[in-house]
Amino acid sequence: MYATLLISLLVASPAAEAPLKPKKLVLLAGKKSHGPVGNGIHDYGWSVQLLQAMFHNSNIKDRVKVEIHLNGWPRDPRTLEDADSILIVSDGRDGHLFEEAPHLASPERVRFLDQQMKRGCGFATFHFSTFAPNQYAEQMLRWSGAFFQWETNGERKWYSSITTKEAAISLGTPEHPVSRGLTPFTMREEFYYNLRFKDDDPATKPIWIVPSLGGRKDRGNVVAWVREREDGGRGFGTTCGHFYDNWRHDNFRKMMLNALAWTAKVEIPPDGVEARFFTHADIRDPKLQQQVRVLLVSGNEAHKWHNWEKSTQRLQAALEQDTCLRVDVVTDFDELAKRDLSNYSVILLNNWCNWHDPRGPSDKSKQAFAQFVREGGGLILVHFANGAFHPSLPMAGASDWPEYRKIVRRVWNHQKRGDRPPSGHDAFGRFTVLVTKAKHPLTMGLKRFEIEDELYFGQDGDEAIEPLLVAESKVTKKLEPLAWTYHYGKGRVFQTLLGHSEKTWDAVELCELLRRAVRWTAGAPLP
Repeated sequence: MYATLLISLLVASPAAEAPLKPKKLVLLAGKKSHGPVGNGIHDYGWSVQLLQAMFHNSNIKDRVKVEIHLNGWPRDPRTLEDADSILIVSDGRDGHLFEEAPHLASPERVRFLDQQMKRGCGFATFHFSTFAPNQYAEQMLRWSGAFFQWETNGERKWYSSITTKEAAISLGTPEHPVSRGLTPFTMREEFYYNLRFKDDDPATKPIWIVPSLGGRKDRGNVVAWVREREDGGRGFGTTCGHFYDNWRHDNFRKMMLNALAWTAKVEIPPDGVEARFFTHADIRDPKLQQQVRVLLVSGNEAHKWHNWEKSTQRLQAALEQDTCLRVDVVTDFDELAKRDLSNYSVILLNNWCNWHDPRGPSDKSKQAFAQFVREGGGLILVHFANGAFHPSLPMAGASDWPEYRKIVRRVWNHQKRGDRPPSGHDAFGRFTVLVTKAKHPLTMGLKRFEIEDELYFGQDGDEAIEPLLVAESKVTKKLEPLAWTYHYGKGRVFQTLLGHSEKTWDAVELCELLRRAVRWTAGAPLP
């Protein structure tokens, strides 16, 4: 008994050994300014791509997940609602010159971002995005601790200053986690200084100081800083970043990586976050890009109508044309309870249905599936995967699972519902799929296409959907919805009623849509 007790004290419990969920960093890059692409100045897009490559190849790569957006404010801002930290790399307004930074572009965006701050999200500004008008001074001082003040009495009269020089940089708070592994060094930079800080604010601490700038007393020479906010969130800002080549400095890279990880509440290693510089060619190398791992659950031995063996092969091949997507295939839903789902970004159900399976999957597997989606995992549902766990399912009604009908917004119902007939479909054949006018990144640029498939109609569900694809049914004579997106908990869901057989994946447009859907549900940038 004593030995058993000793072992229990020395061996961590399974719960203690469970891996921490990676922190989500969202990096927003504004459009290039200050000359043509490639001149090495204000290269916002390359900067965020470099940061992503560095994080994903760093000594904390398992603790962070980096999402980038190359056109400023994301098309779907809901991606910021579960971010652990947000970085803005962009221009800022300077009087009537340039554009407002994306987070300050409208009162609606300011309110939206303020909601994220109040839930404890981290926030960081970089070089030109530290510019802010006085009307948002309170927010900038609260969110990150300081800003470049270009406005005095409503006019473009700088309180802050700019100079370009080679200068020695010293550490302002050597004991702070963001300073780990940093040493004093010299760098040529377009330094912004004499920033506006909140008076008597011990929560804001300097990280980098440039004494030779000759700024105002107290904090006039600070060019990088951190703030621990009252709401529990963390802020960071630096006025450095004008010259892209400065990423080659070990101290510059480490300071930025330390700071962003710290704002997301990642524990910083004793010697800081380590990552080498990557060239543009390196960044384009698929081997260095973040892989999105997909667990594809397919088939049912009692239900062969959907040719799932062949369609799974075709589907896997179509997805892995995107070199960032890695697909693992299983045919047993109970694998969801056996595997560490934190290793996956997306679960894809390809025609999986517990048809003629009175036992059904275990409660543990269903719980693991639901928890995965609720907590932010991506989910893709293809064709008859919407028929699972339904009380009308032949020889499997006992497996009824009501939550599945909340996770899946349109399900196949074999029974009449009042005066509504059971769910149905057109005969297998060729038809035209139309792309709706819904503005969504998944369908940007896609055109109508021909497909050989089953056209489902009469699917059951009350939750609202906005169709991305439709086609006219020969039976109902109506345009029937065939694909849509929505959220369940923190998870993103893409559902399509297409996918009856391997012939579905002859449609290159649908293959492209599904590759995008995997990235979108995973929260990864679209190509």
